[in-house]
Amino acid sequence: MSIELITKAIGDESRKKILDLLTVGELPASSIFEQFTYAAPTISRHLSVLKEAGLVHTRREGVFIYYSLNKETFKQLEDWLEAFVPAKVKVKPERSERTNTPRPAKKEPSFDKFQSEF
Repeated sequence: MSIELITKAIGDESRKKILDLLTVGELPASSIFEQFTYAAPTISRHLSVLKEAGLVHTRREGVFIYYSLNKETFKQLEDWLEAFVPAKVKVKPERSERTNTPRPAKKEPSFDKFQSEF
């Protein structure tokens, strides 16, 4: 899929919400429709745009259509975006050796406090 199709598809708030819903796994179209106040044809169009961009897979079971994320397309987008992220900005895994010792509170010199009261 082209990066242009992918970025256009994820540029819409409703489509982003659909993608967020699908992060839990495969969902039937009816479950997706229930999450919106729009008419079903509007949501169907959003689902079609996501499918055309290669962001979702569909599976038909009888009269039901199930949608799931196409992780290969997200990997393609990630690979493309990687060129724009400098190496020193990339997220490093957290160290597990971190200690949670609280920092000491800053003490205000008593003379400065005295002067500020006047």
